[in-house]
Amino acid sequence: MPVAPMLAEDIGKVLPLVIIIAVILLGLAVLSVACVPLCAGIGRGTWWGFALALCITLVGGFFLLGCLTTVGGVPVFFDIISAIPFGCGLLGLYLWGQGRKNWSTLTLRILLYGIIIVAGLTLFALWVRRH
Repeated sequence: MPVAPMLAEDIGKVLPLVIIIAVILLGLAVLSVACVPLCAGIGRGTWWGFALALCITLVGGFFLLGCLTTVGGVPVFFDIISAIPFGCGLLGLYLWGQGRKNWSTLTLRILLYGIIIVAGLTLFALWVRRH
């Protein structure tokens, strides 16, 4: 079976795969944002709340690691969208073990620190790719 060479100008064969991966990442990001209140609310203290938050964290972490270590780099959209499940999973794990007092301020504080850390990692990865 002959393999057709794929040049940089011929991205038509790869474009559907890139779109499918972007849709999967976007769906995972939306699912992870929706699961944070679920893990912190009725799932707090239960085994399934912990398992849900842990799965989202692990899958998001693997996607983020894959995007940050891809040779040649990926578009910045993929870096940002793959960081959302990881951050939401960590937030869900933290809120899973906490009480409901100061939930809103704690959530905002964790989101702020998480965004700063993810932005720093992304900027570092972009800097490493360019040098």
